[in-house]
Amino acid sequence: MSRYIIYIMCILLFTSCRHESVHEKYANLAMDYTKKMCPIPMDDYTILDSLLYNSSETTLNYYYSVYNLLDNDTIYTDAFKGIFHAKLMDNILNNVALIELKENNVSFKYHYYSSTTKKKYMLFYFTPKEYN
Repeated sequence: MSRYIIYIMCILLFTSCRHESVHEKYANLAMDYTKKMCPIPMDDYTILDSLLYNSSETTLNYYYSVYNLLDNDTIYTDAFKGIFHAKLMDNILNNVALIELKENNVSFKYHYYSSTTKKKYMLFYFTPKEYN
């Protein structure tokens, strides 16, 4: 009987001492946010479909669907993409919610897809070298 109690105590001790790594934490937070909040309209043209943290790339991926006026591949000129890129960079630089991620050198990817055809319109990738 005492062996079983010691065995159970050891299991409890080892499982209670396990700490989540930073990467596991970010992956779990992204998964929880996706389950609880997504899809969520961001504005009149964009829906956040999901977040995915890729531990091997140390990258937080944002997946968006675009609709209405933005669901038209003819508007995705270099100038339009440049404006989008600048706004996303400004958000990364100034968003206090991203401080911990930036301190841990997380990269950010933004994927934009057509809500009707599922065609990828844009992909933006920001590394710590760009925002530090």
